[in-house]
Amino acid sequence: MSHRSWFVGVVVLAYVGVFIRSGLAQEQPKAKNPVTITSDRLEVNRKLHTAVYSGNVMADDKDRGMVVLADRMEFLFDEKMERIQKGIATGNVRATIKEKRVTADQLELFPDEDKAVLTGNPRAWQDNDLVTGTRMTIYSKEDRAIVEGEPSKRVTAILYPKPDGSGRSEPAASDKIDKAPTTQGGS
Repeated sequence: MSHRSWFVGVVVLAYVGVFIRSGLAQEQPKAKNPVTITSDRLEVNRKLHTAVYSGNVMADDKDRGMVVLADRMEFLFDEKMERIQKGIATGNVRATIKEKRVTADQLELFPDEDKAVLTGNPRAWQDNDLVTGTRMTIYSKEDRAIVEGEPSKRVTAILYPKPDGSGRSEPAASDKIDKAPTTQGGS
């Protein structure tokens, strides 16, 4: 039997891993185009070391074929306002990276750790395949992701066969995805 469960880790890492390394991260090797962020409003507070984009925010990274949309994006910088320490996208967060896409209520980025956390009904797609949970944590440097659920909403992966019917002999999901702790119940 062919297993495509490896997809869970790959798709989540691809979505957010690329986002972390995008124009919002500190290093951009071989970037030819600027990252463009548009919004209805931008507020920069040098005393608080923050930049807040609000209202129809769109971050477009043409070099990586990526677009991130949200109601609000906030960035916390170091004291010199040169390095992003943390980024938070909130409200109707949607990201597309080529044929992949992700949605959530909130996306937190920790560039120094190459870590991203999606909360609020996070969903990740590649083609028709879908992964859902209540929290997705991606450790990009470690090529590792944790998708967590709750008793009322378990982790779900819906994986369709490839149109040509060929299977994939990739590593099992357990090789790529950490299982979230579960509570033992009476079932």
